[in-house]
Amino acid sequence: MAELCLREFGLLVQGARNANSTDVCGVASAEAWNFFESLAFSDANEDRFMDVARFEGRKALRVKNFVGVISSPDGTQLEILPKTSDERPDVEGTRALLWKMLGAVNDLPFLETTDAQLKLRQGPLVEALVAIFLEHVATVVRRGIRRDYERIEAEERFLRGRLRVAQQMQAPPGRQHLFQIEYDIFSENRAENRLLQAALAKVARTSKTDHNQRLARELGHGLELVPLSADYRLDFANWRTGRDMVHYQPLLPWLRLILNQECPHSLKDNHAGISFLFPMEKLFEKYVELSLRRCLAPHRIIVQGQAQSRYLAHEPRAFLLKPDIMLCRAQAIIGIADAKWKLIDEHTTYGSGDKDPKAGIKQADMYQLFAYGHKYLGGKGRLVLIYPKWRGFTKPLTFDLGGGLVLDVVPFDLASGTCDMIDQFEPLR
Repeated sequence: MAELCLREFGLLVQGARNANSTDVCGVASAEAWNFFESLAFSDANEDRFMDVARFEGRKALRVKNFVGVISSPDGTQLEILPKTSDERPDVEGTRALLWKMLGAVNDLPFLETTDAQLKLRQGPLVEALVAIFLEHVATVVRRGIRRDYERIEAEERFLRGRLRVAQQMQAPPGRQHLFQIEYDIFSENRAENRLLQAALAKVARTSKTDHNQRLARELGHGLELVPLSADYRLDFANWRTGRDMVHYQPLLPWLRLILNQECPHSLKDNHAGISFLFPMEKLFEKYVELSLRRCLAPHRIIVQGQAQSRYLAHEPRAFLLKPDIMLCRAQAIIGIADAKWKLIDEHTTYGSGDKDPKAGIKQADMYQLFAYGHKYLGGKGRLVLIYPKWRGFTKPLTFDLGGGLVLDVVPFDLASGTCDMIDQFEPLR
């Protein structure tokens, strides 16, 4: 199975290419290429995670600002990592950073890809993943639980199966009237079902939503004769991959995730794969919000996410303004902050060589914060625009918007989950 790794906004091209590049990646499998190409033409435009592009005069596919893992039907697995710099990335470090952010954020929409269809899921991340797992289990139950012959060794009054002669001869005098036998029964007690039962039990015990708990218990009742797996490692080793087990294969990575707590990026199995993608913009916004909430708590600052109380137009009320972060103290709004997932460069210059004071900041972002300042702060106060910290953006920038309204552009350290907002934001001093 091919394993591909690409960064945000990287290109996929058909045919084999240098596997060391994370900006241009070759897809050798025609089936995998057709699968990825079909996703670029998904009916739901807002759910597409890649678009058609050009590379060296031929068609290519450019991934957008989604990160995660996607698997094609032939087993080709594409991992998309965040672009945190313009240098050659440290794949392991970037991967660890991504899962640190995902571990901190528990409420994030993400895309699941299934048979060239994209579905936007909402709700807590863990519960959404559990819901996908339960859907796969329901499919297996509908298609039929697989049984196998199980060898039973027993001591009974009647002879059945095969007599275990050695054990019978060693029986004590008081038990010589009983037969030491062994026989086979056609049972559901096999490694795959034991793992499945253990995962369902864990989901029913740990899920926080009534729907997932109820569905897990209902599916578990269908396997009530199957004991819980007592040795995950052994049962995973005994997982069978025959033709009669094809419909079980999509469960394997989910079982490893639930029972072994493996990160989805490591679930590269020869027969199945997990496919889900996270919008990096939303992930960054949530990560910043949670980090600021932790950092500002000692300063008695309340961090509120996605305020929705002001409109750009008074009459009629229209164009709702929704800043990412609102900072309050003693029930008063003391600041507005917005997080943008983009690598800006404080060293940007004009063609003449003069330094560009805009540093690559979009004018639309400034307009947006200007509107927030007037509608939420009354045109006077401090605004904060937060971008990821990298070698091109390490020091805060300050813009005087006039009338007492000041905007600070601050770098956010992804690794530590901190930024310099305390020092730059005047009301917090």
